[in-house]
Amino acid sequence: MSTVIIAEKPSMARAIREGLGSAASRYEITNAFGHILEQAGPDEYLPGDVPKTAKGKKMWRMQDLPIIPDRWVKYPKKDAKEQLGKIGALLKSADTVINAGDPDREGQLLIDEILEHFHYRGKVQRVWLKALDAENVRKAFAGLESNEKYRPLKNAAEARSQSDWVVGMNLTRAVTVKSGSLFTIGRVQTPTLALVVRRDLVIENFVPRDYFEVFAQCQHPKGAFLAKWEPKSTDGQGFDEEGRLIDKTLAEQMAAKAKGAGSVKKFEAKEQKQSAPLPFSLSALQKVASSRFGMSAQQVLDTCQSLYEKKITTYPRTDCRYLPEEQLADAPKILRSLPIPEGVASLVNPRQKHVAWNNSKITAHNAIIPTGQAASGLSAAEEKLFELIWKSYVALFLPEYRYRSLSATVDLGGESWKATGRQDMDLGWKKLYAGASLEDEDDGEDGKAPLPAMQTGDAIQGKGGQVQAKQTKPPARFTDGSLIEAMSNIHKFVEDPQAKAKLKETSGLGTEATRAATIEKLLDTDYLKKQGKQLISTHKARTLIAYLEKHGLASFADPVTTARWEDALTNVAEGKTAADRFTNAVADNVKKAIDILKNTTAVLEGGKSVPTLPCPICGSDATIRRFQSKKNKSVFFWACSNKEAHPLLKDDNGKPGEPFAPRGSEPAADSGPEGPECPHCKGTPTRGRQTSSGKDYFRCPSCGAAFWPDREDPQKLGGEWPKQEKSSGPRSWGGSSRKGAAKPGGKPKASAGGKKPASSGTRGRKS
Repeated sequence: MSTVIIAEKPSMARAIREGLGSAASRYEITNAFGHILEQAGPDEYLPGDVPKTAKGKKMWRMQDLPIIPDRWVKYPKKDAKEQLGKIGALLKSADTVINAGDPDREGQLLIDEILEHFHYRGKVQRVWLKALDAENVRKAFAGLESNEKYRPLKNAAEARSQSDWVVGMNLTRAVTVKSGSLFTIGRVQTPTLALVVRRDLVIENFVPRDYFEVFAQCQHPKGAFLAKWEPKSTDGQGFDEEGRLIDKTLAEQMAAKAKGAGSVKKFEAKEQKQSAPLPFSLSALQKVASSRFGMSAQQVLDTCQSLYEKKITTYPRTDCRYLPEEQLADAPKILRSLPIPEGVASLVNPRQKHVAWNNSKITAHNAIIPTGQAASGLSAAEEKLFELIWKSYVALFLPEYRYRSLSATVDLGGESWKATGRQDMDLGWKKLYAGASLEDEDDGEDGKAPLPAMQTGDAIQGKGGQVQAKQTKPPARFTDGSLIEAMSNIHKFVEDPQAKAKLKETSGLGTEATRAATIEKLLDTDYLKKQGKQLISTHKARTLIAYLEKHGLASFADPVTTARWEDALTNVAEGKTAADRFTNAVADNVKKAIDILKNTTAVLEGGKSVPTLPCPICGSDATIRRFQSKKNKSVFFWACSNKEAHPLLKDDNGKPGEPFAPRGSEPAADSGPEGPECPHCKGTPTRGRQTSSGKDYFRCPSCGAAFWPDREDPQKLGGEWPKQEKSSGPRSWGGSSRKGAAKPGGKPKASAGGKKPASSGTRGRKS
């Protein structure tokens, strides 16, 4: 009999072997590759008499919805069957298993589901690895706990997976079948998308308003400064509802008073101090890295995961910005490993206890900090993020930033004017950042304005006024960083005071582990596009959100709803709520949504109802919809809501016509009018053909060579198609618009990012 350790991934298994040293020989150490089991698709749960597509998949039909499994089925992923078999073989002789999944909900589930798959009934323990350096690995294995203690975590992850499946599979199918276009819907992705859509609409419909600010140029014996006019009241004529001065004549009248003798009515100089900011959670790090380096949320997560797997930093998927008090003892060792500048190193006090050290604030994980492992061979991205992380840690042990906050109120021309400023006394922890803020905090336009030291009653001289014309501005477009922040602080988007207060304490949209992937999915499905650092919603995205709102389904696009679902999942993870209570509630909401969708019209585009008809091939089980080619605006085609049922149909005077030939098919080799003789097969005439876009070409029925017509004499052969095209027929309708599609006479283009060319199916509607 043996003890088997199942790690979440190979890098973790290696770290465990190295961390345990010679003690590792007592264990059989293996690993998963993340989730190696996956939820079965809807076909598993649909009746056997559902018609199938040409590819053998069951058709998408409204009458089969909703699909709510009463028994959930999982299958091994295709690329993980061999590894799953190895794990199964080890379990046969195991009397104890140690679950070494990542220390979170998903990490708990992905090992537990393997044990359930093999019906393992032996003893199971849990190791909680917050960091992968040798010291932390040994500490974690010295404190093994019963895996049963963490069952609520597994239940929460399972409930999240099942509810996401129920929402996604049912609503995606329902809206797609009704509209004839693929619209994916997700429990987290759709509310996130709604945040961006609504922000974009506010920006695009924003009408700027003019307003004015009036300043007095003041001269004090110790220096000059600007003071801003403080009106006695902002109610009434000349001011808008938010108290902004909108009357230019009044502004100029006030500026004219900023001359002559005046006095300092009140002067205050308060000594202030500021501790270093808390160390990073994942979302806080994503925000700063997006702002400073233009890194996407997924890039930050992937890079942090790499640093974690190299044992240089602690676990990255954390929503916590605090540290366990017992870890303060590790500070001297960690600090010695970091490249602290000479001018700052002498200020470091390893015994200083910052407010970040607080056990009562710790959640499942602590903040991201260095482990003390030497950092070498890092990529450029790893260098950037590691510097942010180690500096945030070192700053905890540096003196506070101290400054004087200055404020002066001036009487001049019978009006009151105010100026503020700041005077640095000791930069403290800011020396580590050359005086800048750790998180690019904005001190405001006047926060660092020069302001001489004065005393109440001092005389000043007004040297004249100035009117600054300004305009109101719309909110900024979302970036990866600001969208992650919005998802983390969803209470800021709620108006109801009670709901806002509750959500501020408990809720976020998605989790630290899933937010980056949600943004990437929205980009991949053409709901969002990137413009520099900005994330902008597409027409497709706005169509979906408008449709859900129009038909009483706004709750599935409401960030507050999903945030409350995350609250419920947290209660499941803490053992306060049964998992089926949550999944049943989600299923009930989906059932109601499907009832609504079965009675709605097609998705609206451009303000007009898009015509749909029963599919002439599938019958009343599906709808078919007319599209215009993006490449050739004079060409139209029809697409069926049953995505894989049959090829696209030609347009026959506004009605569905015959199907286009399947990809790779072409007329019989010897069909078509005879053309010029093939230069490769002497005496064999080529045959005239047409591409799917209506262009003439010639193909030899013997050797398959294809040629464009000569430009000057179309009855002669022109340029020959590249060799890779010889054996292929005319591209099917829509094929010529694929990213990376080969063009006659040229080489295939690589798609962006080195990815494989996109599929030519109907999903992207790129025709």
